Amino acid sequence: MTIRFHDRHEWIDFLKASEVARRILADPSTIAEAQRFVTRRMAPDPHQRDYALMWRELLSRSPPEIAAALTEDSPRGRLLRETAPVFGKGLTSREVADLIARPDVAAP
Repeated sequence: MTIRFHDRHEWIDFLKASEVARRILADPSTIAEAQRFVTRRMAPDPHQRDYALMWRELLSRSPPEIAAALTEDSPRGRLLRETAPVFGKGLTSREVADLIARPDVAAP
C-alpha cells in the first residue's frame, strides 16, 4: 500500500496509528480505554462532539475493523488519525522516536 503524506507530521501520525492498530489486534482490551477516553474527554467538549460520535461508532466495531480504519489511505483515515483517542496507555515519546528511527520505515 502506498500512502502519500503532505508533511512529516502526517507521516508520524500514520506511524503511530500503525502501531496502535498492531496493539489493538494484539490486545483488544485497549479499545475499552479508548471508549472511556471518548466518553470522559471528547464527548463533553463541544468542539470535539462530532469526533466523539464518529469514534463511538467506530469503537463499537471489531478490532480488525478499527485497526484497518486507523491505517486506511483516505480522508476518513487521516481524520481518524488526527482525532484519535488514547488506546491503552498510549505511546510514549521514546516509543514514537523508535518508530521514526526504524530502518524499515522510510521518511517521506
